[in-house]
Amino acid sequence: MLKLDKICVSFRRECQDKLFGHTKQQVLFDVSAEVKKGTCLGILGESGSGKSTMGRVLCGLLKPDSGTVFLNGVSVYGSKQGRKNLQDRLSIVFQDYTTSANPRFRVADILKEGLFVRQRRERKKLNQEKEIRRLLELVGLSYDFAGRFPHELSGGQLQRICIARAVACNPELILFDEAISSLDAHTQVQIMDLLLDLKEKLGLTYIFTTHDLTSITYLCDDVLFLYQGRVTEYLPVKQLSEAKDIYARKLLESIIVFDTEEAS
Repeated sequence: MLKLDKICVSFRRECQDKLFGHTKQQVLFDVSAEVKKGTCLGILGESGSGKSTMGRVLCGLLKPDSGTVFLNGVSVYGSKQGRKNLQDRLSIVFQDYTTSANPRFRVADILKEGLFVRQRRERKKLNQEKEIRRLLELVGLSYDFAGRFPHELSGGQLQRICIARAVACNPELILFDEAISSLDAHTQVQIMDLLLDLKEKLGLTYIFTTHDLTSITYLCDDVLFLYQGRVTEYLPVKQLSEAKDIYARKLLESIIVFDTEEAS
């Protein structure tokens, strides 16, 4: 469904020892990956690994210096139509649910943001009350929440609303940018169970960026290890114990016990 082919990205960096001078700092180096329809790709890396930059490339916000992003065989950055093709099929759920929801909006208004995008794209009017009720039920909340403000919700409840808003657009693909890292461990599991349920019910495809390997093993089908802008390991989650890269194995040691002979 989605394919990245040798993506390279660099940013201009001012030179401290030259007046008006600058250099380029490369942050992604020949990154390639594929996301099959109905699966979840986990992108795992620590701060500064290039996850955020890769996410911006994936959602159409940053054109790479070189390489190609394909969605259903159409180049995302090859034309305006390619960018629109992505925008019509992609939703995003961010890490900070407190800033991604307008504090002056009631829950119904937050969900209407997603419904408005869907109406404009499909060029048809929706029964908003009916859709809001359906969306709330999908994320495990009652219709009573429609009249509440964000400050009246717990962190887990507000993130459920942000997920419902993303689903309201009727996407095929959802990018989760560290979407559960601000929640406590118990709530994280509840949200991941919800995401698995929605993926099956709605036939969704996920990209999940995180620094937490445990959530990768719980939610994802494949995992891409990103270190200093380079892919160091890329394999199915079921084959994590076969990882050969030193960086990947260090992360894995916290949840996987390797065979002593294999680790030596």
